[in-house]
Amino acid sequence: MTKGNKPVYLIGAGPGDPDLVSVKGRDALQRAELLVYDPAVPPALLQHLPSATIHLAAEAGSRDAVEALWQAFSKGEQAVRLVPGDPFLNPGSLWEAEQLAGKGARIEPVPGIPDETATAVYAGIGISSGWMVRRYRDMEMGEWQAFAGFHGTRILSLQGKEAPHAAEQLLAAGVDGETPVAWVESGTQVEQQVWIGSLHSFPAFAQNRGAGWMILGEAVQSRQRLAWYEQKPLFGRRVLITRAHEQSESMARKVRELGGETVEIPAIEIRPPEQLEALDAALNQLEQYQWVIFTSVNGVNHFFRHLNRLGLDVRRMHQARLAAIGPKTARALEWMGLRVEVLPQEYRAEALAETLRPLVTPGERVLLPRADIARKILARKLEQFGCQVTDVDGYRTVPAQQGARRIAELLRQGKLNVLTFTSSSTVRYFVKALRAVEPRWESLVKRAQVACIGPITADTARDAGIRVDAVADTYTIDGLIDAVTRLPGHPLRYEEE
Repeated sequence: MTKGNKPVYLIGAGPGDPDLVSVKGRDALQRAELLVYDPAVPPALLQHLPSATIHLAAEAGSRDAVEALWQAFSKGEQAVRLVPGDPFLNPGSLWEAEQLAGKGARIEPVPGIPDETATAVYAGIGISSGWMVRRYRDMEMGEWQAFAGFHGTRILSLQGKEAPHAAEQLLAAGVDGETPVAWVESGTQVEQQVWIGSLHSFPAFAQNRGAGWMILGEAVQSRQRLAWYEQKPLFGRRVLITRAHEQSESMARKVRELGGETVEIPAIEIRPPEQLEALDAALNQLEQYQWVIFTSVNGVNHFFRHLNRLGLDVRRMHQARLAAIGPKTARALEWMGLRVEVLPQEYRAEALAETLRPLVTPGERVLLPRADIARKILARKLEQFGCQVTDVDGYRTVPAQQGARRIAELLRQGKLNVLTFTSSSTVRYFVKALRAVEPRWESLVKRAQVACIGPITADTARDAGIRVDAVADTYTIDGLIDAVTRLPGHPLRYEEE
């Protein structure tokens, strides 16, 4: 036995929807030191990896995959193999498992939802009366008769070019030519396409298609009542989220709930200020401020982290009045037990300044902890009103170091169709990173639709040469998602029967 004591996890990614991976599979991905993934798995699953994880692409059944996983196991590292469907229903990954076990590696399979059942469910086809699944390439002459005579739903995996022969065999075996047939491609994914017809009409439609699932039987008719996936408002959209990693989960969850798929590649990272002297001096005089103003949830979070770092009690600012930009920022303060007195109707610095104009008194001291690259307009306005403003860096935003090549490749493959930006900094750092790896980045970006959280962010995007297709009416994540749902058309289109 080698010194490696961590099992090699063989994770089934399921049929395509990244949310269908099991909790155990997701947890194993989050511990991976080496990941070998099949290129066919959903790209969104890679977001679960730690930043230091080495990840390699290899189709199931790869000798290179076996060698890489074995080497990692031998070193005591956490090795993970990620394949479509279920690892023991996939011939290639089953072969890899046998090779690894033969070398002495400990393997631990993590089952995935089988393609055939999930594909039927996502197409709105109920198969509760029983089903038989076969793959065209494995069918021998005698099996067609058994498949045709099965009393239930028959599901066949095949390439479109194989459809004429499959239909011929079924008709010859006695299946009625008017039997309902569904053809499903890319089941459970945003590219899902569904066609409904009869066994007679099936070959003419399918013969020029790629890989898919033929579903045969009366159960197909349930789609008329049970189709649900395509009805979701973001079905057909794969959305890039460029927010900082610690902020992206709530937005990603909402997109997925609405039927979209997310790719989370942060354009920015949030870090503490490089220089803490000015911030620490302000916090040590907290009781002397009449106003404390927060412009973001990040500002709130880092404000309290710095108070804890200095061992200061938030009650030192009990006389200060609080103002915030945006309901999420106000809610973050309320969770801390603080009451926000001023919240403008429009979530912009200019609107907050106008709201504060009749409330502040010349000579009052105002603390404004915000991002290092935030606009200075609020501080300038308050100074014009006669306030003494302490404008300090509560946190800083820096460009994220990874992901630009992956974004470029996804755009090149047509696998990203909406890019979202939640701040001017996400736009600037996105452009800087993409330009560094792709000289023709503008042409790639034009392949996708672009949505921005507000007019300031939209102006930054336009100044950078990016066409903006949608701007949120309310400058919140919910407003941004609503703007995405109103974008015309489905670039990742699907077919209705």
